[in-house]
Amino acid sequence: MRVWHIEDGRLVEGSASDGTGSRGRIEALDERELDMEGAGHVLREAVAQVPHAYVPFIEFAPGMAAGVIALPAGASNGAPPVNVGVVLEPARLRLIGQMEACSEALTFLVRERVPMAGAAGALCGVMRYAVRDHPVLLSAVRRDFEVLEERLLEGHRRVDRGKMMADARRLMGFDALYQGMSDIASELSEGSDELVAQGDRLRFHSLARMLDRLSTRLESLQDYSLQLNGLYQEEIDIRQNSVMQWLTVIATIFMPLTFITGWYGMNFPTMAMLQEPWGYPLVVAVCLVIAVAEIVCFHRRGWLHFGGRRRPHPSRHGSARRKTK
Repeated sequence: MRVWHIEDGRLVEGSASDGTGSRGRIEALDERELDMEGAGHVLREAVAQVPHAYVPFIEFAPGMAAGVIALPAGASNGAPPVNVGVVLEPARLRLIGQMEACSEALTFLVRERVPMAGAAGALCGVMRYAVRDHPVLLSAVRRDFEVLEERLLEGHRRVDRGKMMADARRLMGFDALYQGMSDIASELSEGSDELVAQGDRLRFHSLARMLDRLSTRLESLQDYSLQLNGLYQEEIDIRQNSVMQWLTVIATIFMPLTFITGWYGMNFPTMAMLQEPWGYPLVVAVCLVIAVAEIVCFHRRGWLHFGGRRRPHPSRHGSARRKTK
């Protein structure tokens, strides 16, 4: 178990020098170190749900609150979150399980000298630490989506599908995280003075607003991801339709030629032009004329443009730019 305490509105590692730990003792301990003797139903239920909870939550009992929050694993805030049990009392906060994640979060609060009025303020600081890099992370995901969209609109046949799916998977768990943490912050911002000091209630209220903003950004990114998937599927459909178009065109061109060769492949001695020296060249010429006529006809109808797109020639691009200048 590691211990911190609040001194002059800041978190300091170690027990208080006077031994009282007045409204400010914070403990990070393993589940095996938690004394469950005499623990109430709320605490037992919260501890039991630590390994399995998908949405962060908090439940209240007389003189305490217990629940589960999510913290990034280890020092990297981009790592997948891990569940941590929380037991909040007027003068003590206990973080249960995942010692490395808890210690890293509390060490960050010490290093950054985050202000707090009591043990609840330490919990607010830990929750804010859990999502401190998420605005940057969401911006990076949006940039990835914008690059992918540009490549799709430019007609690139190959896009980084793996990166798109990795970004989509990264966003999947954030919805539950933001909703649960926002509910915790909202409930504690309205908590009693005995459990949450006035200054800490304001900090929880600010944290709830920040989580709501992140949730709004996440919702827009999820919609953006669905649009990109639809655009990507549309490109696949266009490619498949183009392949089928080419196969149809080729089959149509060779259909009359196959008919002619099949006709003259029959073993009848009285067929026309079989005995004429110019018969064979004439048939070949007719076949060529039919093929050329079909190609010209298909070209005029626009059936020979792969994907249905015509890309401007670079020289035309340049001349258009010179005219605009």
